[in-house]
Amino acid sequence: MHTTGTVLRFIYSLICYLASVASLIYLILFANDLFLPKTVNTLIETDSYVGALLMNILALSLFGLQHSIMARHSFKRLLTRFIHHDMERSTYVLSTAIVIVAMCYLWVPVGEVLWQVESEPVVFAIRTISMLGWAFMLSASFMINHFELFGLSQTFNPMLGRAQPVARFSTPGIYKLIRHPIQTGILIGIWAVPVSTTSHLMFAGGLSVYILIGLYFEEKDLIRDFGSDYLAYKKRVKRLIPFIH
Repeated sequence: MHTTGTVLRFIYSLICYLASVASLIYLILFANDLFLPKTVNTLIETDSYVGALLMNILALSLFGLQHSIMARHSFKRLLTRFIHHDMERSTYVLSTAIVIVAMCYLWVPVGEVLWQVESEPVVFAIRTISMLGWAFMLSASFMINHFELFGLSQTFNPMLGRAQPVARFSTPGIYKLIRHPIQTGILIGIWAVPVSTTSHLMFAGGLSVYILIGLYFEEKDLIRDFGSDYLAYKKRVKRLIPFIH
């Protein structure tokens, strides 16, 4: 039976979820140079390219540090001293949404055009590939537990008096072919663009480097949590691209 506390925690997690969805849409539009008044390719004049570079490094670092620090078990234990443990994942999701918006807002798009596709059919094809990448990312999240991944299940189940399910190792759908399809979708989404500037190259390259570093630490956590099951899976299934280790 729900209490006021469980209801309020669910409302909090729902707000965090909606913020996450909004920030993801913002990231997609920003990275793919769509509709926004300022995107990664909206080049500007600046008196200091060094200053712009430092600002962009700072913007990427905010994203990387938030993900790296808040994903660690030691930080989670510390955080749950101050908030209810059911709110931990939602707080991570909300923090991610904030740093995504901050990263895009702080970004200084400088440089020059590196490549630009002129053919409209080819532009359409590239845009389609990019959107399929983002859709692939989203569908991969539903193949596991989308609502647990984004913190809703952790507060919804207690509100209904349900126990949290025990984490079990499973490889549904595309996870039988690649270990990290969510990250694969993100990489497709940020790289499949018809126009790329130096700014886009820095943005996509920085996120790609972080993804690779982040996966290294994520897999260490997965090995600790699931032991030999994950080690066997890691040996059998490729990381990001089928047939390529």
